[in-house]
Amino acid sequence: MKLDTVVFDLDGTVVDTVSGITHAVNTALRARGLTELVDDETRQYVGLGGQALVSAALEKSGASLDLATEVQEAYLTAYAADPGHLAAAYPGAEELLKRLRARGVRLALCTNKSGRITGGMLAALGLDEAFDAVVSGDELPYRKPDPRHLLDSVRLAGGTAALMVGDSISDVRAARAAGAPVVCVSFGYGIQGLEPDSWIDAFDDFESDVLVREALLGDL
Repeated sequence: MKLDTVVFDLDGTVVDTVSGITHAVNTALRARGLTELVDDETRQYVGLGGQALVSAALEKSGASLDLATEVQEAYLTAYAADPGHLAAAYPGAEELLKRLRARGVRLALCTNKSGRITGGMLAALGLDEAFDAVVSGDELPYRKPDPRHLLDSVRLAGGTAALMVGDSISDVRAARAAGAPVVCVSFGYGIQGLEPDSWIDAFDDFESDVLVREALLGDL
């Protein structure tokens, strides 16, 4: 069966968000006199969600985890105030989305990031019209790696069968459970130990990938 939809993850896949996340969480930490993070520390937790990141930051400071809810709320408030700050689409991402859409491929974004931050970030980067559906982590009663998050993204994009493009274990597990092939980007955040169906090193390589050609594009 030829696939008609590509579902993209956001953080570490379409957009490099690490520095913006670090800035936002450090805003919350700094206000409480806690030790700040660096990008390399943030990168380890991006695919695991904000709660894991905040807990790691508190542990680094030797602070009580009782502060987690307070710091989490402050972090998200700072992030939502300027979600596009220090964020940048990866080279070739926007051009790939345009090429796929021109071929009639349906496009969905499936992210565990909150909707208010996702929407603001896409608008800031000029990508708010790039997808047929954008499904964030707080719009449904489930999120990746639950396959329903991926499957609903496909449905809302008007598609029937999808290829997943991501960079984390949540992306791979969601795709596997949904019966969808998965391609991972080698420049992402959570790539250690992943076993996707295929790897790409740059979005310029996407259409030349054997899996993509056979499952999605057919003969070029």
